[in-house]
Amino acid sequence: MGGFRLTAQDNIPNGKSINFPTKKYGISIGNSYEFTGIRINFADKNVKRINGLNITFWLKKFQNYGAAVNGISIGVIPNCGSMQPLNIGLLGLGTSQNNMNGISIGGFLIGSGGSINGLCISGLVTMADGDSSVISGIGISGIGLAAEKAVNGIAIGGLAVGSEEEINGIASSLAYLSGGKNFRGIAVTGGYLRSEFLKVCPLPVMPKPFKCHGFSVAIYNRAKELHGIQFGLINYAGNNPKGLRMLPFINLHLRKYQ
Repeated sequence: MGGFRLTAQDNIPNGKSINFPTKKYGISIGNSYEFTGIRINFADKNVKRINGLNITFWLKKFQNYGAAVNGISIGVIPNCGSMQPLNIGLLGLGTSQNNMNGISIGGFLIGSGGSINGLCISGLVTMADGDSSVISGIGISGIGLAAEKAVNGIAIGGLAVGSEEEINGIASSLAYLSGGKNFRGIAVTGGYLRSEFLKVCPLPVMPKPFKCHGFSVAIYNRAKELHGIQFGLINYAGNNPKGLRMLPFINLHLRKYQ
């Protein structure tokens, strides 16, 4: 039995676990704090770093935010400081102030206080809500996808996609798109598109940007400042001369932007 390591108290440096063949390498069953190999635990608490396969069955809220998991993270609700490159949660996934990278799949929810990078797929909601959080790569969510600072790449939300600062790339939802201050790329929605600055080819029912740069196709186009071409049943460009601001079928403003 000399190859087994059993620590019986949490105040021992590597937690309460049974580890084989060494204290920090091989196979671990229990709440080991640092381990490389295959680790299986019911609910992680005060973990520092896991390299390899980490399987955890439940969540102890606010008790594992400093952990870094590098490898494969699988569980009901895996939750730690950072995780990469393969992260799978039956109900959901979460990281605190650090990033979630790679392929992330959550049955219902994916959340991060840092950024989410790579491919993320959730049944209901994906959110990166830290002050400088970004979602980059390909994001697909059943109801909504949102990031505080930016959404970059391809973002598909069942009902909504939004960012407080900007969206860059392709964004699509049934009801609502919000690019905050800037929207650059392609927007597709059956409802409402909102952005202070729009440099985009939008295809929504009712886009209402403050500024529109590029090519816009919609049933109703409205921009306080247009630099490009609008196609739709009704097209409004607030910076055109009176009598030319609202036109059917096509409107344009091609003067050089100041």
